[in-house]
Amino acid sequence: MPHLRARLLLIASLAVTLAVPAPARAAKQVSYPALLHQIESAPLIRAIINRKAGHIEIKFRDLSEWEASYPRGAQPYLQRLLHERHIRVIFASRHVAARAKQRGVHHHLRYIAAGILGALVLAGGVFPYLRRRRAREPAPGEETASAS
Repeated sequence: MPHLRARLLLIASLAVTLAVPAPARAAKQVSYPALLHQIESAPLIRAIINRKAGHIEIKFRDLSEWEASYPRGAQPYLQRLLHERHIRVIFASRHVAARAKQRGVHHHLRYIAAGILGALVLAGGVFPYLRRRRAREPAPGEETASAS
């Protein structure tokens, strides 16, 4: 019985360690020439270029990442080099909230739907009134017969 408990504890601890995700590794800061050398020769998966900050981040096949600042005007060269090596390039985008100002919501469809609904309600009220009025009026032939 004690061996069974020890085995269960061992299996449970292994299951917990395998179930917990591995912590994400941060990108390693390197110099621009070192990064260029890796772009030219290393097995890369992708590159992320942040134009606004002037940073490039590369990801290797072993999922490690390097990041470096590139000099002004070097982006076209980096793109050409990455394109020649058939490495996927992603451009970091600006935050949408900072870029676009929220506009007021226009309710055109609500106004159209309210107009149609109002017309239907009005027609629904007028139709029975006209029907009752016609039912009260005598027919044209009856009017002459009762008058004589």
